[in-house]
Amino acid sequence: MSNGAPTLCRTPPRATSLPQIPDALRAIWRSCTSEIGDADVARSLAINFVGVASAAEEADLRQAVDRLQRRTPCRAFLLLLDDTTRAVTAEVSATTRLSGGTHDIVLEEITIRIPTAGLERMPGLVRPMLVNDLPDHLFWATGWPRNERLFDDLAALCEHVVVDTRRFRSPAVEIRHLDARRQDGLAITDLSWLRLRPWRRALAEAFERIEFAPGTATDVQIRHGTGALAAAMRLGEWLETRLGAKVALDGAGAVDRACPNRVLLRCGDNEIDLQAPENQIAVHVTTAAHCFLPFKVPTSRGTDGDLLAAAIDIA
Repeated sequence: MSNGAPTLCRTPPRATSLPQIPDALRAIWRSCTSEIGDADVARSLAINFVGVASAAEEADLRQAVDRLQRRTPCRAFLLLLDDTTRAVTAEVSATTRLSGGTHDIVLEEITIRIPTAGLERMPGLVRPMLVNDLPDHLFWATGWPRNERLFDDLAALCEHVVVDTRRFRSPAVEIRHLDARRQDGLAITDLSWLRLRPWRRALAEAFERIEFAPGTATDVQIRHGTGALAAAMRLGEWLETRLGAKVALDGAGAVDRACPNRVLLRCGDNEIDLQAPENQIAVHVTTAAHCFLPFKVPTSRGTDGDLLAAAIDIA
């Protein structure tokens, strides 16, 4: 407390049945107020949040929500898909924030573990428990569903949807399904696109050093690993749209990266070479007359939770 940073305190999870979730939330509220005696406790919820992940991805989703609550207090529904069991279980918990003499509830968390097929019941369960007059955000933090209705029904509850196409099994196909929904008016933010912001900034700075005429023949090669295929596709589509570039994807990059390893762009007599061996993008620009000194741009170091919070901020 010496640095003035707020203290977060999480209540123990309380198991409950699905019909008793509202009563369990009220009990959590009473326990939060009783723990601080005569001091006042306030609810500081800014959004309703619905997160969907497989049971294997639970830790990643929880880490993201932990980062989110520090910036954007919320009532969060965590829907965890587990096809190894037919049982449906639920638990509730809360996180309070102590800052000076002020006590706030910054997270009301409802965790429900269900088989994937049971997800079709969740819109009817979640809808009555959304806090009125707050923005509603869905975070689809898993692969694209085989039954697309499971996605659509939850997306219909929310004004904004966040996805992470890095988790898609077949992004070359499934991104098209996602983009079709965007064209139909669904507000969607892709974390893969946000991870590319340093790459787009590096390219913009590189183009300040060359003369580029629209219509100039432009070829781009993007090297990426398995985990960055979705990001490479997003970047390639952007370059095709902005420059009319002919883009080739090279899947021989590092497997564990979420962004490309290298982008090599040739337009006329100009060459722009972006390489990211570590935590920076090194940019080399060469023209017919000059070989510019390279410059560096930091890569994205934000966690998935930071990117999620940023996606919600810009929605």
